[in-house]
Order: sequence, then structure tokens, then C-alpha cells
Amino acid sequence: MRRLALPTFACGIVLLTACGGGSGFSGSTASDAPQVVVLSAGTNGQAQDFEIAPGGTAPLAVAATAYTGTGITPNVVVDATFTWAARYVNPLTDPPSVATYTVGSAPNAFKTCPPIPKTLPPVPILQQFGTGAAATGYPGYTLMPATATANQVFLGAVPGVPAPYCLEIVATAVKNGTVGAHTVIVSQSP
Repeated sequence: MRRLALPTFACGIVLLTACGGGSGFSGSTASDAPQVVVLSAGTNGQAQDFEIAPGGTAPLAVAATAYTGTGITPNVVVDATFTWAARYVNPLTDPPSVATYTVGSAPNAFKTCPPIPKTLPPVPILQQFGTGAAATGYPGYTLMPATATANQVFLGAVPGVPAPYCLEIVATAVKNGTVGAHTVIVSQSP
């Protein structure tokens, strides 16, 4: 019976989305300012793992979605765009909500981030089909300019920084500065 619950729930979400009219996850108007920004790694698998293999050539796709409203029926802000930033996580000084991560399918357990790396070069945020400089170690991706906006970006291991370490990726809504963030683990065996 439990196996039927998830598909039924997912179908209900699809129906609510298709209905529009201000209910469910329908789109909002262009004048709506985001109240919440949620990051997802859904294109990378169902587990929603925010994990990067340090020697891989496929970066982690991270998408941002902005919402208005509260409760079980928030509205998607359809015209939201975001600026992006990333930084290293220091488990000694960052709060537990930032200095922990989860991997694998449910039930997930929180794990503490490893110590901060000794060298801290800038964290590159990548884009596909961009016009910036080529990204080291990631063919087909370019470095995203700091002032560019996007709904989805890519994050890879930082060249020259030995794993394991954690990064925090941050999306800021251009419209009003609402922030969404998520911790990412860079490790062969998270």
C-alpha cells in the first residue's frame, strides 16, 4: 500500500499544477515577490543528493524555485531569477544547519562536514552554453559571471582543493533579495 501513496501524491501535485487558478503549485503573477527560495538537485536523481565526486566530469545541477504563500499550497513565482554564490563550509564556525549534509535515500541521517580545506580558492559556479571562460575539468561548461542570473547552475569540485570538503551554494532572488541555500558535499565516499 505504501508504494501507491507516492504515485498518488505525485499525480495530485500534477493535477494541482495543471488546474491553475491560484491553488496548489500554480504560477503566480509577475508582481509577486518571493517569500521562500528552495534549491533542488532533482535532475541528478531521485535522492536529491547534493554531492559532487571530486574526480568526475559531470557537475552537480542545482535549480532554484521561488514561492509565495505558506502551508501546503504555495504559489510558484514563475518569473523569478537568481544570482548565485558559493563558499566553503567551516564546521567549527558555521551553525549545524549549514555544517551538516545528507546523502542517500530516506531515511536520511545528517552527517557533519569535514574540516575546511587549507587552501580556499574561489568556488567556480558553472553554466552550460555560456560565453565565459572554459571550466577546468568540466568540458562543455563555462564559468558563470558573478553578475549573471539564472534559474539553474552547475557546481563542480574546486580545482586544486583535495576532497573531502563542503560548499554552501546560495541563490538570491533578484526581485527582492530572498535567499535559498544548501550544503553540498565534495567527496568520493560521503
